[in-house]
Amino acid sequence: MTRRWPWQLLVATILVVLLATLATFQYRWLGEVSQAERERMRAGLRTRAFEFAQEFDSELTRTYVAFHVDSERIDSDPAAALADGHVRWRSSTMAPALVRGIYLLEGRTFDAGTLRRFDPDRRTLEPVEWPPELAASLHRTQHAVPRIAGAAPAMLMADAIDSRIPALIIPVPRVTRMADDGMVNVFTDSAAVPRVVIVVLDAARLQQDVVEPLMAKHFGDRVTSDYAVTIVRRDEAGTVVYNSSERPVDAATADVTQGVFDLRMDELNRIAKERIPGVSGPAGADQRVAITIVRRANGPDGPRMLMAGGPASNGQGAWQLRVRHRSGSLDAIVAQSRRRNMAISLGVLGLLAASVVLIIAAAQRQQRLARQQMEFVAAVSHELRTPLAVICSAGENLADGVVADGPQVKRYGSLIQSEGRRLHDMVERVLEFAGVTSGAPPRPHTAVDVTRVIADAIGGLRAEASDRGVTINVHMNGSLPAVRGDADALRSAVQNIVGNAVKYSSAGTTVDVGTDVSGSSVQIRVADRGLGIDADDLPHIFKPFRRGRRAMEAQIQGTGIGLSVVRHVVDAHHGEVRIDSRPGEGTTVIVELPVSEVSDTGV
Repeated sequence: MTRRWPWQLLVATILVVLLATLATFQYRWLGEVSQAERERMRAGLRTRAFEFAQEFDSELTRTYVAFHVDSERIDSDPAAALADGHVRWRSSTMAPALVRGIYLLEGRTFDAGTLRRFDPDRRTLEPVEWPPELAASLHRTQHAVPRIAGAAPAMLMADAIDSRIPALIIPVPRVTRMADDGMVNVFTDSAAVPRVVIVVLDAARLQQDVVEPLMAKHFGDRVTSDYAVTIVRRDEAGTVVYNSSERPVDAATADVTQGVFDLRMDELNRIAKERIPGVSGPAGADQRVAITIVRRANGPDGPRMLMAGGPASNGQGAWQLRVRHRSGSLDAIVAQSRRRNMAISLGVLGLLAASVVLIIAAAQRQQRLARQQMEFVAAVSHELRTPLAVICSAGENLADGVVADGPQVKRYGSLIQSEGRRLHDMVERVLEFAGVTSGAPPRPHTAVDVTRVIADAIGGLRAEASDRGVTINVHMNGSLPAVRGDADALRSAVQNIVGNAVKYSSAGTTVDVGTDVSGSSVQIRVADRGLGIDADDLPHIFKPFRRGRRAMEAQIQGTGIGLSVVRHVVDAHHGEVRIDSRPGEGTTVIVELPVSEVSDTGV
């Protein structure tokens, strides 16, 4: 015969499988979401860095283009040409105090060249001595204008920017125009003495008026921003130009790096389309002119390269912008977020699993309680049927005149009385259990005389104990202080304990009831020498409808609710009940009740 699985076990198995499948899909989904979130955050941060570099470099490029003056104009009136460049720069810049000095250098080398400084207020050029920082930087580069074929007209130089000063170095080549069949060709005169416009920038203003506003725009306030930003110069020392956190961001730990401080070729192309000074043709004509700048890649120590049109290179620039999230790298943040989401998901799945387990456990408990209640009803019915049968039989005999003599009538009356008392006690226990489990409000507590409660409880059991041949001995240890509680409930609890001791004791044995005072509580001790309780049954002995294995094997009638009533009564009085039992030797029940604040032995 095939054994059928309980439906609860089958449902639990299906739910566990579904939860495991859901957990697997959740794990994979969180991994995909985390990967997408990491890429999204990195792309957003890369966009911020690129836009910062674009705006910063555009400011440099506009300055560079503004001071790229006409060769013929600078031949005739260099001061006026630079004054026009200064006006163009002031009309396009976002930092009017950015330029610290404007110089015009004429000569083939920096050592032999003539340096003059432009005064924008008086619009004049005056010879000056070489500023120390400018001389040191230009001596390093040893500027000379190389000849490169295919660039006409060309703006050529060793390095267009110098981030150490910082400065923009703008060549002004001498050009020659030649007419050929109605067309004008422009050539660079390599034999002429070259000229260079040097625009020296104010480093403090560059940071205050350009870097910091752009940082606030793209990365937020220095204090409240979610990002740590560092700008370093591409030199051997890696000099820090700007830092928004306590410790500079290292290139190895940066989430995004971006080249900064460079000329933007796309900006130069845009301006070249509009107008290049020195190029003939109608205003606004779409004339393309090659703009070629010799730069050193990634700073002054990088390899020399040509930049001719097109967008700015993402990795170039004399400075390097490094950005990292303040809480750590994006990988660490996303991993932490994934772990947090995973913990939350596992917590939800755990709650679902726990709910399933609790529902199944509650269903099993409900079935067990229903089965115990049916057994209780059967036991109570059996218990009620026995005394009722005896009472009915004795009453019929008396009514039919079967019993006529006085002694026999007296014996029948005594039998009816004992069975009626037994029936009354059984009904009282059922009512008591119904009362304590219904949640009805307890009756008001008053000072209770424990000695009288014990005496009343034992008085109601004397007859039953006599019928079973059991002797009840009471050992009072002097006068007892009063306890605060419900006298009827306490009497019922003591009567249940002593009644069980009498029921499970064999004929000829004794039940000892003793009292004692221990600290601030009164102890009631009931000891019998009956069947005892197995160790496996002791943890469950106070549960309703639960009866010990030995009592059931001995076929001793009972309902299994007496000790449950005792536990409820003692708990309601803030007391404690303990049971010590040895199978075959007997059982001892100890009840401790707190002493009333007002000690009063009288009631």
